[in-house]
Amino acid sequence: MYLTGYFSASFNILNGSSVRNIGKVLAEHHLIIDSLSFPFVVRLLHYDKDLKSGQYQIRNVHSVFQILDILAKGVAPKQIKVTIPEGFTVEDIAKVLYQKGVIKNSKDFISKAQKYEGFLFPDTYFFLKGESAESIIKKMKSQFYKVLPGDYEERAKEKGLTLYQAVILASIVEKEAKFDEDRPLVASVFLNRLKISMPLQSDATINYVLKNKKLWLTDKDLKISSPYNTYTHTGLPPTPICNPGLKSLLAVVNAPKTDYYYFLTTKSGKAVFERTLEEHNRDIRKYYGP
Repeated sequence: MYLTGYFSASFNILNGSSVRNIGKVLAEHHLIIDSLSFPFVVRLLHYDKDLKSGQYQIRNVHSVFQILDILAKGVAPKQIKVTIPEGFTVEDIAKVLYQKGVIKNSKDFISKAQKYEGFLFPDTYFFLKGESAESIIKKMKSQFYKVLPGDYEERAKEKGLTLYQAVILASIVEKEAKFDEDRPLVASVFLNRLKISMPLQSDATINYVLKNKKLWLTDKDLKISSPYNTYTHTGLPPTPICNPGLKSLLAVVNAPKTDYYYFLTTKSGKAVFERTLEEHNRDIRKYYGP
């Protein structure tokens, strides 16, 4: 059963294959010389219940003993690379995981992950096919706390926010600011509004509950009955509206002290900040016409 020299091959062992059939596959790929004696060797070495199915790529083996060790260990499960961008909601994440073949049931994932909206950190991950929702959630939450600065909660408190409130605000900043340099100033606008109980008036919070997301909201949209309608409700919405990246999370605790209460985003994505409604309305006319 020993081979002369070193051999390599790629082959597939089907689920439920008998030892005899496995021997035939190995012989067909010139990894063993005698398939008839293969079952005897397998039983002699007590491997008969250990050989596993899978797609194998064997490199530089020179004996049946090495092959048996490899087949007993089995093929390492293939990992699937998944990138979750900043600002993705739980529903967005479920869609990507389903498309990548990681999960089989999007609704099941959403039902289990919804309460962690905001804490599923956007990053690149490697998941197994069929990985449980609980395992995926645990990895993404662990990454959130891994990258979050140790003093983040203390710094949030200095802004008058709990950790959860800071994440909610960061999720709004994530959706409202297009450029990184604008994020701290956008956060300052919302913090200033919170201090005087002025409605945040964030289109992004309304979009979160709309079935069909919109670039421009209608007057009807601005009047919908929802705690996420920050035009009709003061304060923060009840939960984060997406999973913010680190830059938006830091923008909240690093927000400078300003006297800005208004901002708009130009067609290029740049934010323009103002102190008064009169100045803000002037900017609207300037960038979007009367």
